[in-house]
Amino acid sequence: MKIKKILGRIKHAFRNYFVFYADSKELLDKAQKVLRPLPEGCELVRLTKENMDCYKCQWNVAQMLSANGEAWAIVENNKEIIAWHYGTYRGGNSMFFDVENCDFEHIEIMVDERYRRKGIGTYLLYHTVKNLNPDKIKNNKLGTCIRPDNIPSIKQHELIGFKKTRRVILFHMTRMKDGKFKNVNFPRYTI
Repeated sequence: MKIKKILGRIKHAFRNYFVFYADSKELLDKAQKVLRPLPEGCELVRLTKENMDCYKCQWNVAQMLSANGEAWAIVENNKEIIAWHYGTYRGGNSMFFDVENCDFEHIEIMVDERYRRKGIGTYLLYHTVKNLNPDKIKNNKLGTCIRPDNIPSIKQHELIGFKKTRRVILFHMTRMKDGKFKNVNFPRYTI
């Protein structure tokens, strides 16, 4: 039984992703056409280490802020984070990638299941790109990676201008060390 468990972990450790790129100006134009207002009682906030304890969240806010970039969230009246997005600038590292070929890698968007299909993911991505640090933007190019089985995310990204460029396969293992999650990932791809 122990061998089956180990083999199962190894099988799930191999991950496939599609790499997508977008021109940030084109993305802003296309996203603006499909942008919907936030649900009543919700607001957009920039997450920082100073304000992260002000909000309730079912996800790991510290992980979002560990990327050297931007972290944004949609917050309800009761200070609960219902959606978030984070990414890193050129020269920074994400979990799997070295960001070299684009100005900003949009790493992850997560929307609470109760709020999906309301345009919140697009809203977050639009406002993140709109508020990127202009000093760090050189070629207006964004990158992201999406699992092939995440069809809703692929459709959303293609709708606002992301184009699929290639598929990458990597090995990913997470383990606890000193009370913190440590990720083992290889190879490291450049995006």
